[in-house]
Amino acid sequence: MTSLRPWLSPTLLGPLLTTWGLATFLSLLIGAAAATFGAVDTWAVLMLWATFVGCAIGVITVGVDVLLLWLKWRAIPMGVRAWLSSMLTPLLVYGVWSQLAWLPETELGAVLLVFLPMVACSLGARLLFGARP
Repeated sequence: MTSLRPWLSPTLLGPLLTTWGLATFLSLLIGAAAATFGAVDTWAVLMLWATFVGCAIGVITVGVDVLLLWLKWRAIPMGVRAWLSSMLTPLLVYGVWSQLAWLPETELGAVLLVFLPMVACSLGARLLFGARP
């Protein structure tokens, strides 16, 4: 591999495009306040949240790809498989978050509640859509 662009472009842009699209769609459909249960009032603030989540998922996905490559479980995804798994991961993360019924009592619990679904969904999507080496 001489260029990292076919891997990094979908890996980092895919989650951002999905989260931005979802934020815009929900803001237009039901409003930013209704989409976030009153936590966010405007579309711009919702886009900031979506950017944070998309960037975090992108960075975690890069780490998952490196881990899977190091373990020799999956090759670096490129093309349609990379775009599909990267754009599906935020939807999976939001789906997991919507099903979690407990609220953490500690700071560590809050961090785990936010980032463990990101790691698990990224790992699952890359294992499902990735190519074997």
